[in-house]
Amino acid sequence: MNKWIQTLRLSPHFARRSLRVVRLCNPMVSERSESNHRGSIVFAFLLILVLSGLSAAILLKSVNESRVANRMANSSAALWAAEAGVQKVLWEYNYNNCRDMIQQSSGIACTDCTCGSVTKSLAGTLTGYADYDVTFNSANTTLQSVGSVPSRSAANLIQRRVQVTVGRPPTFGNGIFAQGQVWLSNNALIDSYNSSNGPYGGSNILHNGNIGTNGTGSGIINLSNNVTVDGNLSTGPGGTVTKGNNVTVTGTTTSNNSVALPAVVVPSTLTGLSSGGTLSIANNGSQTLNAGNYKYTNISMANNATLNINGNVSIYLTGATDLTASNNVAINVTNGSTLTIYLDGTLSVNNNAAINNVSRLPSNLQIYSTYTGSNGISIGNNATTYAAVYAPTTDVNMSNNDSLYGAVVGKTVTLNNNAAIHYDQVLATVANPFQNAITSNWQEY
Repeated sequence: MNKWIQTLRLSPHFARRSLRVVRLCNPMVSERSESNHRGSIVFAFLLILVLSGLSAAILLKSVNESRVANRMANSSAALWAAEAGVQKVLWEYNYNNCRDMIQQSSGIACTDCTCGSVTKSLAGTLTGYADYDVTFNSANTTLQSVGSVPSRSAANLIQRRVQVTVGRPPTFGNGIFAQGQVWLSNNALIDSYNSSNGPYGGSNILHNGNIGTNGTGSGIINLSNNVTVDGNLSTGPGGTVTKGNNVTVTGTTTSNNSVALPAVVVPSTLTGLSSGGTLSIANNGSQTLNAGNYKYTNISMANNATLNINGNVSIYLTGATDLTASNNVAINVTNGSTLTIYLDGTLSVNNNAAINNVSRLPSNLQIYSTYTGSNGISIGNNATTYAAVYAPTTDVNMSNNDSLYGAVVGKTVTLNNNAAIHYDQVLATVANPFQNAITSNWQEY
C-alpha cells in the first residue's frame, strides 16, 4: 500500500489517468463539473455586462455633472460681469460725469450725465472673461446690465441680467433735520401736507411733520411752551428730548439716527461764470431772470421790489450778505419754473417778504448754503416762504409769525414765537445732489 501511494505521488501521469478512470466510473461527477464550468462562464459574462453598464452610467453622470458645473460656473461668471457693468455705470455717474457713455439713440459720446434725451448706454469687456452691456434710463433712473460669457457674440453664450434703480439718498426726509440742536418754543408748530394734492389746509393737513437730529446730547431736541409737533421725533444714539409746558407730540420718539449731511458743492457750471456784481432792484421795481445760470455777488431788493423767475434758473451768490428780502418784497417763481440758489454768505427773509408765492410748490425753490458761520439763514416777521432749505454747516432761525412751506436742514434749527413749518411730503423724493448715487430694487434674472 505504501508503495502504491508513493507511486501516485511520484507519477502525475498516473494520477491523471486515475482521475479519468474515476470519471468514467461515475458519469454524474463529470456532468456536474461541466455544468458548473458553463455556469461560471455565464455568471462572469453577466457580471462583466453589469459592471460595464455601471461604468457607462457613472461616466455619463460624470459628463453631465461636468456640463452642469460648467454651465453654473459660466452663469455665475455672467452675473459677475453684469454686476461689473452696474459698478462701472455708478462710477461714471458719481465721478466721471458719464463721459464714457454714449447716447443710445444717436451713438454720440456723452460730455456729461445730462446727455441724450433719455437713454444712455455703455459696453465693456473683461479681457478673456466676459462682456457687459448696460443701458441707463435717465428718466426713471433704471439701469439694466447684461453679462455675456464667453462674449456677447459667441454662438453658445450664457447671459445674466441685473436691473437696479439708481439714485441718491433723500435730502429732505423730515420737516426739520439738524446736525445738532433743534429748539422749538413759544407756540411753534410743525405738521405736514402734500402739495401734489393742492395747497396746505383742510383735509390736506397731515401728520408727518417729523423732526430729526444726529445729535446725541441730553435735550438735543428741546420743546417748550405750547409747542405742537404733529409727527415723530428722532435723535442720534443716546440723544434725549426735553419737553416743557403744554407740549404736544403726536408721533413716536426714537434714538438711532446717523444721517450723512454732506457739505454743499457749487456746480462748476456756476463757479466758472463771471460775476454780474450786485443784482439790485429799487423800490417798487421789478426784474425778470429767464432760464439760465447766473452768478452775482449778492441780490439787493428794496421796498416792494419784485424778482420774477421765468424758466429753470440757477443763481450763485458769492458775497458775505447774499440775499436780504424784506418790506413786502417778492420773489415769484412762475408756474412751470424752478429756482435753485447757492449761497456763500447769509440769507435773510423778513417783514412780510414772500418767496415762491405763485406756484406755491416748495420743490420749485431750493436753497443750498455753503456758509459756515453762525446764523446763516434767518426767516422772520410774518415772512411766507415756499422753499426747501439745505444749510448743513450753519444755523437756521425762524421766528415771529413766519411760515415756511417746505423743509429745513441745518447745523442747528430754531423756531420760536409762532413760527411754523408745514412740511411738504413731496420733498421726500428730492435726492441729495452732494451724495454719491446708490442702487436699490436689485433684481437678477
